[in-house]
Parts: sequence; structure tokens; C-alpha cells
Amino acid sequence: MMRHPSRRSFLAAAASAAVLPRVAVAQPTNPDVVVIGAGSAGIAAARRLIASGKSVIVIEAADRIGGRAFTDRTTFGVPYDQGASWLQGPAGLPHVDLAQSRGYTLVNHNTAGEAFYVGNRPANASEWAAYSNASDRIDAAISGGPDFSAASRLPADLPMSATVQSWTGPMDYGVDFADLSLGDVNGYGDYAYNYLIREGYGTLVADLGTGLPILTGTPAQVVDWGGPGVRVETDRGTIQAAACIVTVSTGVLASGAIRFTPDLPPEKTQAIADVPMGLLLKIALQFDGERFGLTENDFLTYAVPEIVPARASYFLTWPTGSDLAVGFAGGAFGWELSAAGEAAAVDFALGEFAGMMGSRARSHFVKGHMSGWASNPLTLGAYAAARPGKHSARAILRQPLGERVFFAGEALAERYPALVTGAHISGESAANAAVAMLGGPCAGAG
Repeated sequence: MMRHPSRRSFLAAAASAAVLPRVAVAQPTNPDVVVIGAGSAGIAAARRLIASGKSVIVIEAADRIGGRAFTDRTTFGVPYDQGASWLQGPAGLPHVDLAQSRGYTLVNHNTAGEAFYVGNRPANASEWAAYSNASDRIDAAISGGPDFSAASRLPADLPMSATVQSWTGPMDYGVDFADLSLGDVNGYGDYAYNYLIREGYGTLVADLGTGLPILTGTPAQVVDWGGPGVRVETDRGTIQAAACIVTVSTGVLASGAIRFTPDLPPEKTQAIADVPMGLLLKIALQFDGERFGLTENDFLTYAVPEIVPARASYFLTWPTGSDLAVGFAGGAFGWELSAAGEAAAVDFALGEFAGMMGSRARSHFVKGHMSGWASNPLTLGAYAAARPGKHSARAILRQPLGERVFFAGEALAERYPALVTGAHISGESAANAAVAMLGGPCAGAG
């Protein structure tokens, strides 16, 4: 998830976890726990279970680990995070210590700047003032109060409102203001850190999974929780375990790709429907080294017509020194661009960039790329966003089945949904619950 710098404070919070060493763990035939999904939540759950002395096997449908944290080194010849990019969250998680101990380059993004354009020129002082005023008034309007749609709280006839809404709704939460739950907006905890990672966040998450007993290319097909334990059917056979932790997205759960027997209770099915996947589309543009006067690691925003949802793609310029301008589009427009295909999405983003920087931007353009989370059957979206009035459905998602099937993932993260760190915390919590059911000490708070 992205957080525009004016939207969230970066203060310390509490959590804890130990970093496991890089050692291989044997893959048991019939483990205490089978974990479905090797994203951040699944990796965290497996680490916590092993630290608590439980046997575990993780099955992953993809041919890699990390889930929606994926660093692509091929497309542009440099590490590029197609999914999660910002290491954000509470103090005490292993991510920062691991990154520092293994030589990752962390770029503090708390002080990110912003370039603001009106048409093909930088905004003047009065335009900046209108933009800042709209940001402050909208932030104040959606702070606190009952779980209504964020659109219901908007000030009327506010200049630059659509520009601010485009950041705060589709490009932060993956949904437009009409679909944005104020419970989600106001449920977030504070951040202790906010980093970009030059080597890639996906690289770091995969590093956390080093040596774990993970079977890739092994999708779960059926979770049978009708007996005394759990049976998970895959195309490689059936795994019998005392407990199961399911970490797939709500998009995958809603799709029926994994069948539960007995069926999921109606309240669980409804909760899945109430916390569907939103979309933040990333459209990366590579240039030949020309910087157009823009600064590394800054945001690039432009004024849009007062029509919402806006057709907009704002940018992060030259992250960690790369030659990329990473565009973002979310909500309804993000889904539209994704359906139109990569060529159309890149053409739109390049057109918006050239509209600000001038036609010469096209002569310096090398190639582009669009993230594919919307159509990926293993995600079917970027991250979950509760429907207005349905923020409490996240708690229903966390409830186990028969005290032997537990759920985890960013959609279930209590204070940090949509974040890799939120998924990690959720995975640890599910593992603790499984350990308590199985008997034995938990490895720590999380």
C-alpha cells in the first residue's frame, strides 16, 4: 500500500518478532500445521510455528514466494517492485533488522517531497494553497465518526477536491471515495518507519522465507475441516495436519478456487464479500537517464478536473536512484486500465507524464510495464478494502473454523491492513492461535 506523505504520521508502535537464521527446515509428511500461501502472512506464520516447536509445511500456488511483494529484476534490468514497495509499519518487526543486517539499502521516505503541476507547468503559489487547503479539509472531514462512505463527508464545491481524492482514495486504498470505508481510514495504527528498499521489498520478504519448508507450484484445491484434523488436497496429493492457516487474498477466497468442506459458514462468506479486493495499478515508465528537473524519491501530482472518479496517474519519480517514473492508478479507473491492457495503460501514463514535462519526454522514453494483480488468479486485486459500513467484517474474517482452520493476511490485519507488515502481524497471530490450540508455548507477542 502507498501512503502519500501528508496522510499518515510515522510514530512508534509496539510489536515483536525474532529473526530466524538462514537454515533449511525439513518438510514433514503430516505436519502439525499446513499453511496455504507463501506471502508475508504465510512466511510469518511458518516462522512463528517453527520457533514454537511445531512442524509445518507451506504450500504456494505460484512458482515463487513472497506473494504480492515481488521484485522484478528482468523487465528494466534493475530491482523493480511490481507490488508492495514501502516498508511501513510498527516497530519491532524483523524486516528492518533483517534488511540492515544483510546489507539492504533503506531509503527513508518520511521526508518525500512533491512536485505539483497544473497543465504543463508547475503550480503557482495560489494553486499550491488551494491544493494544500483541499488536502487539509478532506483529511479533517474523514477523520473520526461512524463507518460511512468517505464520499458522504466531503466538503462541497472544494477546489482541487478531485486531485486530493485521487491520492487518498484510489491511490492509497485502491478504491474511490464512494467505496471507501471510514472505518478503514480511521482504523490504522501509526508507523515507526517508512522505507523504500533499493534491492526491492519483494527481495526482503523472500529473504524472510529462506530455508522454510515451502512447496511452490502447489495450489490448495480443497480444505476438508469436517474431521478431527484438517485435510488439504493439492495436485501433489493430500496433506493431513492438525491445523491449517489460510493466507490467500479475499479475491481468491471469493473466487471459489479453494473449496471448503463443509462449506464456509454464511457469516464468513458474507465477510469475504464485504471486504473485496481493491486495486492500485502500477505503471512504470523507464527513461534514458533524463530527469526533467524532477527529484529522486519524490511524488509528482497534477491537477485534474473536478470529476470523480478521476482519470489520473500520479507518479513516484526515480525511486532509489532508478530511471523509473512509477505511475499509479487505482479504483474504478485502475480496473478499467488493467482491462484495457498493458499497452493502453503505458500509453495513458506516458501521455500524462508528457503532458507535464513536454513532448520531449517521449524521445527519452525507453519502455513501460503494467502490474498484473487485477488479472492474476492468485490475487485478483492489489489489497482488500472494506465496503463502507463493513469495516467490522475484517474481524469476522479472522475467526477460525472449528478451532483448526485459521485465517491470516493483509485483509485481516487489525491495525495495518493492506501492508506487508500487517500481513506479517496477522500471520504471527494466526500461528499463535494454532499453537495455543495444539498446546505449547508461543514464540512471542505479535
